[in-house]
Amino acid sequence: MSKFKSWLRRQVKRMKVRLRKWNRNHKVFKAPEIVNGYEPISCAIVRKMILHPDSKFTIAPLSEKRYIVNKTVDIFVIIEDTKVEITNHVYHYVVTLSERDIDKIKKLYDQKVEDERLTYEDQIKSQIKNTLHTIYDKINK
Repeated sequence: MSKFKSWLRRQVKRMKVRLRKWNRNHKVFKAPEIVNGYEPISCAIVRKMILHPDSKFTIAPLSEKRYIVNKTVDIFVIIEDTKVEITNHVYHYVVTLSERDIDKIKKLYDQKVEDERLTYEDQIKSQIKNTLHTIYDKINK
């Protein structure tokens, strides 16, 4: 019976892969992409903003918006769904990106935020002076 289960699992996985490939090639479930030529430069700007050392990151959990604020270059970026908004006090661009591009940007953003979180946690943990053993020893005295 276990051979049948493993065979069935393998067949289901194969069907999923075939369905994804078919959907990617035929784009049945996707809206037509609007291309205006600003997509590559917008992606490059957002990537540079994410990797810039002075950028600050904020996430709105309910709306799933991602914010990048950089006061040194005076640029603000909002990443929402498939749109990227690049704002300054002089200009405001709203660019719709492809699913592939927005997924890459979101992954890069999330990785950067996760790296900063780990750095903060390490800094917090390095400042801890008392361990549980020293606290226990103080109580016993």
